[in-house]
Amino acid sequence: MITPRIPANKIWIADEAIYYILARPALKRSFDHVWFAQYGPRPDPCRGPYIFYLNHSAWWDGYMLMLIHRAIMRRAFDSYLMMEERQLRAYRFFTWCGAFSIERRDPDDAQRAQIYAANLLRERRDRALYIFPQGRIEANDYRPLTIYPGIARIAALVGDVTLCPIALRYEFLGQQWPHAFVQVGPPHPPASRDDIEAIRSDVAARLTAAVDKLRADVIEQRLGRFQPLLNGRWGIDRTWDAVRGWFRRRGADDGPAAAAANRLRARA
Repeated sequence: MITPRIPANKIWIADEAIYYILARPALKRSFDHVWFAQYGPRPDPCRGPYIFYLNHSAWWDGYMLMLIHRAIMRRAFDSYLMMEERQLRAYRFFTWCGAFSIERRDPDDAQRAQIYAANLLRERRDRALYIFPQGRIEANDYRPLTIYPGIARIAALVGDVTLCPIALRYEFLGQQWPHAFVQVGPPHPPASRDDIEAIRSDVAARLTAAVDKLRADVIEQRLGRFQPLLNGRWGIDRTWDAVRGWFRRRGADDGPAAAAANRLRARA
C-alpha cells in the first residue's frame, strides 16, 4: 500500500484517552462555550465516504476536530486527518487518532499522501477525512482563502465521495473567556468528477461562504442560530452576576419584614 512518511496508526483507546485527558479538559478550561450550527442534512455515513474541509485559523482547530467527531458526528465515521509532517513529528501521538502526514514541499510525498487518503476513503463508506485545505494557519478574516489543490485531487481519486465545509471561529463576546463556534454544512458532491481546478474553485467558494456566514452571525449576535456543544469555564463576570442574582432572589424571597430586619442589623 502506498503510504506517506508517517501513516496513521489508529488505536481507539489511545484516541479516547487523548480526547478525555488532553482535548476536552483544555477546551473546558479555555472557552466560555463551544457553539454549533448545522446547515443542510447532518452528515450520514450511509452517504459516505466524506471529506470534511475546514478553515484553519488557530492552534485550537485540532482539538475542535476531536470534539466535532464525538459531539456532532457522534462517532459515526471512521475518521482520519491529514496533518503537516513537521507538526505530526512534534505531536506523533496524534497518529493514534488517525492523523497521517503530508509534506507539501515534496511533490512525491504529497502525491503519496493523497493516494493514501483516497485509498482509505474507498475502502469503507463510513470513513471520513478531515482536511485543512489552506495548508497552514491563516488569520480568520484574511481573503482570499488559500486553497491548495490536494483536496480536489483526493476527491477526484475517490470518485464517489461527499464533501462538506466546516467553518470555525473564536470570539470574545463580552465575557472573560472566548467562545468557539462551529458551523457544519451543507454537504455537497464534488463540482466535477475529474476537473481538479473546478473542484478546487468550488471548495474555495463554499468554504469562503461558510466562514463569512459564520462571521456575520457572530458579529451580529445571531446566537439563536446556535446550540451549545460544550459548556466551559465561567469567568469572574458570570460568577459575580450569579452571586448577585442569588442574593437578590434571597432578599425577595425573605419578604419586606426580613429585608427591613437586615437593614437594621446592617446599621447596628
